[in-house]
Amino acid sequence: MSEPMIRLENVSKVFPGSEVPAVADLSFDVPEGEIVVLVGPSGCGKTTTLKMINRIIEPTSGSIRVAGMDAVGTEPHILRRQIGYVIQQTGLFPHRTIGQNIATVPKLLGWDKVRIEDRVAELIELVGLEVEMAERYPAELSGGQQQRVGVARALAADPPVLLMDEPFGAVDPIVRARLQDELLRLQERVKKTIVFVTHDIDEAIQLGDRVAILNIGGVLEQFGPPEQILRDPVNDFVAEFLGTDRGLKRLSLIPIREVALDTGPVVAPGDPISAAHHVAERYGVDWVAVGSRNDLYGWLPLDQLVEMQAIPTDGLIPFKTSLSVDGSLKEALDAVVSSHTRVAAVFDGDRYLGMLTAERISEEIVQ
Repeated sequence: MSEPMIRLENVSKVFPGSEVPAVADLSFDVPEGEIVVLVGPSGCGKTTTLKMINRIIEPTSGSIRVAGMDAVGTEPHILRRQIGYVIQQTGLFPHRTIGQNIATVPKLLGWDKVRIEDRVAELIELVGLEVEMAERYPAELSGGQQQRVGVARALAADPPVLLMDEPFGAVDPIVRARLQDELLRLQERVKKTIVFVTHDIDEAIQLGDRVAILNIGGVLEQFGPPEQILRDPVNDFVAEFLGTDRGLKRLSLIPIREVALDTGPVVAPGDPISAAHHVAERYGVDWVAVGSRNDLYGWLPLDQLVEMQAIPTDGLIPFKTSLSVDGSLKEALDAVVSSHTRVAAVFDGDRYLGMLTAERISEEIVQ
């Protein structure tokens, strides 16, 4: 097995004047190309751990390896060439343009002008900004835009490792959710090894390939994939930190495509009304969906079929929410509880695949 991109072994940090360690005997690996999220309450050593990885803070004991190098035994400036760093307030230079901010590290490394300009243009596009923003100053951008510039600057010299210290903590919830989605989209393209610090367990679950839950004093309580931690917390601290809704949190990690779908109470246009009553009775509902093969046109309550001879093709009620098979069971549950029919219709593009009910979703929570 190849060496992980980052390895911490028995790392501790005791600050001068303190008898209590900020980080205590911490060990974990960060595999190449994965996002590992450090999460826990204030005082658990998340940021201290991050800063020890790039030598802003020196560890008291233990070993840290980054990209095959002994971090403690490597000159800081050489180590940091392998690491991009993103902080909460972006740390952008206010007197420099966005392009100049992104170009900071390549200039220090002596890149030529054309190469720098090409890299700046590439990164501005990569993080979803308009090319003309390169000439603006940080104060002319929104908080979310500034944060994207911070990520672009960290990626400028194409380091294999990215350290992110609560990078989305200073923006409003809507922008934060958008930035989280964009980070995952970006990671699909750049495949960096990322250590991400947050105090928000929901953010950790959404972003992390693995999550490290830390306790006060930098004690590692549990480390693993978020789905595993949610399913089987190792102790009361972890269970309490995850929250009483950890079953619902698990739903956000389960793709709809991994769950068996039911065809649902579907009849075809032109079918006799008796067929509608038969299928509705079988499913225990007072409505039927109307479709054919891989199409779903809408639904009707049974009491609207009383005067009809056959299932109609018009006057159908559209399903309130159409779910993509690429969505999560959390999205499906939201669709179910807000629907008159109490089901969620699932599609792959325009192709109807089947339905999910609250009962079927609950079965996934208890597995």
